[in-house]
Amino acid sequence: MYFETLDKKECCGCSACLSACPKQCIEMRADEEGFLYPVIDKDICIDCGLCRKVCPFAHPEYPDAAPLVYATYVKDESQRAQSTSGGIFYAVARWVISQGGVVYGAAFDSHFKLRHVGVDNMEELQRLRGSKYLQSDLGDVFSEIRRYLKEGRWVYFTGVGCQVAGLKSFLRKDYDTLVTSDLVCHGVPSQQMFDWHLDYLRQKERGEITSYSFRDTGGWGVCETYEYVSQTRGRGVRRQWSYELSPYLYSFMYAFNYRYSCYDCKFARVPRQGDITLADYWGVQRYFPDLDIRKGVSLVLLNTVRGKMVWDAVKETLVYRASRIEDASVENANLVRPTMMPEIRKSCYEMIRQRGYKSVAENEFRSPNYNMVKLRVFLSQTRLWKLLRIIKHKIR
Repeated sequence: MYFETLDKKECCGCSACLSACPKQCIEMRADEEGFLYPVIDKDICIDCGLCRKVCPFAHPEYPDAAPLVYATYVKDESQRAQSTSGGIFYAVARWVISQGGVVYGAAFDSHFKLRHVGVDNMEELQRLRGSKYLQSDLGDVFSEIRRYLKEGRWVYFTGVGCQVAGLKSFLRKDYDTLVTSDLVCHGVPSQQMFDWHLDYLRQKERGEITSYSFRDTGGWGVCETYEYVSQTRGRGVRRQWSYELSPYLYSFMYAFNYRYSCYDCKFARVPRQGDITLADYWGVQRYFPDLDIRKGVSLVLLNTVRGKMVWDAVKETLVYRASRIEDASVENANLVRPTMMPEIRKSCYEMIRQRGYKSVAENEFRSPNYNMVKLRVFLSQTRLWKLLRIIKHKIR
């Protein structure tokens, strides 16, 4: 266990220990890589052991029921176009807000720091939508959620598996008005890694970054899009149509820079942690050729009675097909097992500290196929390429 060994692969940074401490003597501090780890003030600690008891990584628990599995997306095309998959988070969140509830998820603040926040109206819900490929700071949201639950309000909490497990472990009891969704997760880089990348983009554009997105809305693509204000060129938008053209997304997709616990994740398995598991259904066309896959399809696992109850409340707004774990996991390996750690992970952050992010971004974080990908992307934007695709389709 982390508090005995201080082995970083034994702490997922869920903050359950911080929230549970009766003396508030635990602080989450960033290490040299930017990941948060609990630090105990020994002068205040009464050695009650509660921090150890609530650690979900040391004491993981799993639902005992087999999940129901679906391929699905929302019927509302306008909402599907605003989603990075099939829009199921939106459907559940809208239902919870309609019950007078609060929805928790990860959102960037004005300085691009990723934090979990709660919203209780549809306007603010937009902040929580979209994929964010780094670890969020949970702060004191677990205690805030408990207060709402004790008041009898509905709460919908969405996070990666260890965050959902941390919340449940902290609460130490079931609440009828709590709904959780765990996201199928590759692993998480640190806020520090993302900050380095933003600084790299600022230098590249000679200005400020005003917005950032990790992937397409209304589709499958993982691609970097950001708006900037350049000192020399004014306002502009930059879009990297492939993750292989972004050093941050390339290093993320190949697991160069995750938290050490991610490679030994206790929650990348079935049964899952949330009432409802959410993911992209990669490879869905193989099993359901009748579905419209152009704007993304969600993979949904209903893991608990409450998850099934919420599904029944929203399913009239969805297009869905029953599926199987065996099919869903073919191209979604993290549904059933953690990511393997590549050799570069051991030196990844140290290389950046020694040489700077720019050097690593343009060498170790650059795809060996970078120039070919760049050419392919360029050609795909031309009329000739589109004409060739039409001819190829007609020949078939």
